[in-house]
Amino acid sequence: MSAERMTAFLDGCSPESRLKFLVASHCAPVLKGIKVSNTMSSERGTWNRLVKSLKGSGVLCILLSNQGKREVLLLYRYEELRGHLEREPVKQFLKSRGYEDTGVAAVILQIRGQYDRYVRSGQGFPHELGVVLEYPVEDVDGFIRNKGKNCLLEKYWKVYHNQEQAAEVFARYDRARKQAMEQVIAGYPLKEIAAI
Repeated sequence: MSAERMTAFLDGCSPESRLKFLVASHCAPVLKGIKVSNTMSSERGTWNRLVKSLKGSGVLCILLSNQGKREVLLLYRYEELRGHLEREPVKQFLKSRGYEDTGVAAVILQIRGQYDRYVRSGQGFPHELGVVLEYPVEDVDGFIRNKGKNCLLEKYWKVYHNQEQAAEVFARYDRARKQAMEQVIAGYPLKEIAAI
């Protein structure tokens, strides 16, 4: 999609269409069912509007933080996230980070508390959020050990292992993003964009 086409759309669209475009550009992989969750930042008041727009789509939205003029939202597919959190490497990583219960509700509640504390104090970023966002455990661990430096590849996350596989995933995310943004421009509601 060309920058001119995006600019023309955004210059003439309604606030609701602008929100759909923001969601599509940041969360297309979860909308299209190829990723379990995504985060996005937006202006205050977005969460309520987004919950209504996604109702019945299979994509849920919770507020991670709403400090200042911004909200940080987590969009996720419950069953897919549950299955992801049941994977043994993910469970072990979360347990190593102090998560006793690795069920969806418990993990989201703890991540939300950790993230909100980080936003308030600026310290102690909950890197386990990367695992909830379906980044490979090895890459989240690599990021922590390398303090965010020395990665092999960087796009949707910083890659420390299996660069080729990550590049393939990035290409799938790019295709999903392009498709979702084109659907927004064509006037589809988010509920339909999120239909698998």
